[in-house]
Parts: sequence; C-alpha cells; structure tokens
Amino acid sequence: VARALPVDKSRLVQVAQEAGEVVGMTGDGLNDAVALRLADVGFAMGSGVDVAREASDIVVLDDNFSSTMKAVLYGRTIFKSIRKFIVFQSTINLASMAIAFMGPFLGFDFPLTLIQLLWVNLVMDTLAALAFGGESPLASYMHENPIQRHAPIISEYMWSAILANGIYMAIMSIFFLTSDWIAEVFSRILPGEEVAHKVFLTAFFCFFIYIANFNAFNARTTTVNLFANITDNKNFVVVVALIFVVQWAFTFLGGSVLRTVPLEASEWLFILALAATIIPFDLVRKKIFVPYLERRSKRGSSSDNLV
Repeated sequence: VARALPVDKSRLVQVAQEAGEVVGMTGDGLNDAVALRLADVGFAMGSGVDVAREASDIVVLDDNFSSTMKAVLYGRTIFKSIRKFIVFQSTINLASMAIAFMGPFLGFDFPLTLIQLLWVNLVMDTLAALAFGGESPLASYMHENPIQRHAPIISEYMWSAILANGIYMAIMSIFFLTSDWIAEVFSRILPGEEVAHKVFLTAFFCFFIYIANFNAFNARTTTVNLFANITDNKNFVVVVALIFVVQWAFTFLGGSVLRTVPLEASEWLFILALAATIIPFDLVRKKIFVPYLERRSKRGSSSDNLV
C-alpha cells in the first residue's frame, strides 16, 4: 500500500485479525508504531526510530527480511517442541493414573515408592524438557500452513499418540504386575530373603522407566524413521542415554532408599525387550493415523494435525 497513512496500516491489521488471522507487522517509522502495537507480533527494524522499537515485540537488528523468516522458523520449532514434550509427559501421566486406578480392582497396590516417583517425575518433566528443547529447526516447517488462532495446542495426532501409547503402557504395566509368566521370570530369591519380591519390584521400576524412555523416540517425530535428524539434537541423545545409564546404576546403588536390587543380564534383556515393544506398536499407529490426517488435509480440513 503506497503512501499509507497510520490509520490505513492499523486498519489492515484489525481487518486481518477480525478475519481470524494471526498478524505480523513490520515497520521502522513513527507512523508504524500503532500498527506494530496492534499486531500479534510486531517486527521493528533495528535502524528504525525508538518509538517503533518500543512498540514492537521483536527488533530485527540487521534490517534483513530473512531474519524475520528465521524468527518464524524458530517460533514454529519451539511450538513443535512444546507439543512433543506434552505428548511424552501426558503419555506417562495417563499410564500412571490407569495403573493407580486399576490396581485395587486387580489386587495390587501402586508398585512405585515415593522416591521412585520422584525419579519418574524428573524423567518426564526436567529431563524431557531438556531433551525436546533442543530440536533443530527444519526448513520443511516453513512449507506448512500457518496455525490458526483458535487451533488447540493438543492436536488430533497428539491425542492419538497420548491415548494409544498411554493405554498401551498401562496395559503392559498391568500385565507385568499380574502375569504369572512375568513373575516366574523374576522369581530369583536373594540371599537372606524368603520371597522374590524385591527382584520383581526392581524389574517393574526399570521396565516403567525404560518403556517411557523408548516412547521418547516415538514422541519426537511423526515419521516412521525414529532417527530422522536425531544427530541435530545432541541434548536428546545425551538425555536418553543418561536415563538408561542412571536407571541401571540405581539397581546397584539405590539400596533401601530406592528399594532396588541388582538384576542379572538375562533379566535386563527381558526388561529391555518388553519395554521396546512400544516402538513397533507406535509405528503401526503412525502408519494408520498419519495417512488418515493427510487425506483429511487434502479435502480441505485444517492442516495443523501433526506434531
């Protein structure tokens, strides 16, 4: 719009917002200040006047439009990282609530102690935030349609991941706690003990942490290639490896504090194999649900269905 008045720019922003759009506005002059403040995101040029910079949300120091594009890319990346974190955390919460709810009906108490729950909480909160917070910005994000103003944070894809994997984790955990076959695998009695209770509870503690940790690979990508761009996020690799190692160390060093005992190699292999089953389960879910959402998108539905 050539030779636009300040009211013209403000009106353009308001009309776009009334149409439900999320509006970004760039400017550098005094007459841009009102529109910059009204916009959802105001971009002021670094060489602009002080009033424009104060009214904006972001100052583009190099006056380069490509820097604005980078800001959009990183914004989309952060939003996707938040969604991945929500999927990972909510899946664990759903599984934990299901175990606690079903336990009394199936004849067992909640199998984790308060100290063990603190470690579970650390895994699904602090460590998960570090893992997913380092996701790399991908150029493909810029080819996606903008997210609508009223679009829910938890998308259809996310609901499918949370519900499917949360229920699967709960079913596998309940199966672990009630199966005679599993009890037989961990029936080893320690010296000075009369029952194999400590070995069995230690095994379940490790199983629950490991199945959640394996699910982190599922949560970080919507593709069937779980290792896509994984080397670009060194935090994820380090955090996942750290959880595996620390959990292993807890069985030797936890003692009475964590109510753990050392496990044998065959027991570790069994736990890892059982926990890893969540990966093929989620791959099947992706194979079914992702094409379904893509077909809906082509028919004109909202394209913001994936993480």
